[in-house]
Amino acid sequence: AVLHFIYRDALMEDELMTSGSFSESDSLLAKLLAAADKYDLVRLRRMCESHLCKDITVNSVGRALALADRYHATELKAVCLRYAAENLAAVMRSDGFEYLKENCPRLQSELLKAVARCEDDCSSSGGGKSRSVCGQLSDGGDTNGRRVRRRTWNFGDS
Repeated sequence: AVLHFIYRDALMEDELMTSGSFSESDSLLAKLLAAADKYDLVRLRRMCESHLCKDITVNSVGRALALADRYHATELKAVCLRYAAENLAAVMRSDGFEYLKENCPRLQSELLKAVARCEDDCSSSGGGKSRSVCGQLSDGGDTNGRRVRRRTWNFGDS
């Protein structure tokens, strides 16, 4: 696939369609991204990032973020961080987030920074299409989707 790209300046579309994007660490796109990083093939990296950005879901964003970080795919990483920040509650319930916690704990701090930026962007633009992170996490459910009873505290009552 790398030689095909080098000689034809194109990806093997048929192979990409049959390859899983994030479900397998050895998918064709992951291997191509690794090769692009190793041999500094900037255009190949951009093409892989573009394909991978199209397939980001709540369940895949954790693995996609780890892949982007490992192979210096800055555009993919930015898209993943933004997507995860905008869909934080759902992402935190996903297997991809568990993968991220176990394998790339350093990326969690980057995700928190992205959440803070997203909150700033949403508040400065007068809202936005997505609910705030506080709204996502305080909608009466915990991060596992269970209903949580809210407690009110009265200070001054004994």
